[in-house]
Amino acid sequence: MPGRRERGRAFGGPILTTTTHLTAWGVLWRVLLFVALWLALVIVTGPLAPPRLPWSSVPMLLAALVAGWLLLRMDGGPPGEAWGAPAALGFPLRLRGRAGPLPGLGAGLALGVAVALLAVVLIALVGALRWAPDRGDLSDWMRIGAATLWLLAIPAAAEEALLRGYPLWLLAGAWGPWPAILLTSAVFSLLHLANPEVGWVGLVNIAAAGVFLGALCLRTGGLWWPTGAHLGWNWAQAFLADVPVSGLELVDAPLLEPCFAGPAWLSGGAFGPEGSVLTTAAMLAAAAWTWRTPRLASEAQGRRDPGGTEGE
Repeated sequence: MPGRRERGRAFGGPILTTTTHLTAWGVLWRVLLFVALWLALVIVTGPLAPPRLPWSSVPMLLAALVAGWLLLRMDGGPPGEAWGAPAALGFPLRLRGRAGPLPGLGAGLALGVAVALLAVVLIALVGALRWAPDRGDLSDWMRIGAATLWLLAIPAAAEEALLRGYPLWLLAGAWGPWPAILLTSAVFSLLHLANPEVGWVGLVNIAAAGVFLGALCLRTGGLWWPTGAHLGWNWAQAFLADVPVSGLELVDAPLLEPCFAGPAWLSGGAFGPEGSVLTTAAMLAAAAWTWRTPRLASEAQGRRDPGGTEGE
């Protein structure tokens, strides 16, 4: 068996180290086994969860973490060693020599909100989205905003653990960052095929969001940043802009009522801003920034320095 090797110094620092050279079949059967274990665990635990968000997403989250943990153990090491995967499959609760996970989660949340608002503002600037006054007051607005944040938090973590937990790190460790990001992004898009009012622009934008989140995961060395960004993106659309998220009307925020105008490919229509070509531009710009900014390279490197090693 070949010895250890570094996958390269992408992003300004080493990000992945593999313990073996995997064949394409070796990667495939691990991914298929992960999916099978995940499905089995969701089927077993799903009926135990309440049917409403956010609790209905708990089986998805736990199944992804448990399935990934089992496979990492099979691959010969505790979580955090095999395939260069981060400790606790991306959600370490303790980081030695560093602040806890909240700074990464908060920074990711702010980034996701900023990207979402950029897309919404672009659509509004071309006249395809505007708002009219709606009933409610500031206390209602704050209460619903907090409730919406909680409503969307566990689903965001569940999707990140499923796609950018074990599968992304396995693929990136074996094939390199870009094939891993593109493949998981394509799957991320296909998982939204059944959403209401979905079209080809929406599917492209969801794939672009997968590229953004995948790059964010690999560059920061874990799932706290991408989970925050995923949550911030959904929250800013559903609550701050009060528009549909991937075709779903999740909340009715007070004070403002949106109104779309023009063709759906420009405004997003009933699918929300994710159905607009202007969102494509915003998301690709965010992905490019994520890929190139020195700040995130420093974040990932700090996690690997002796004083900033991730805890289990």
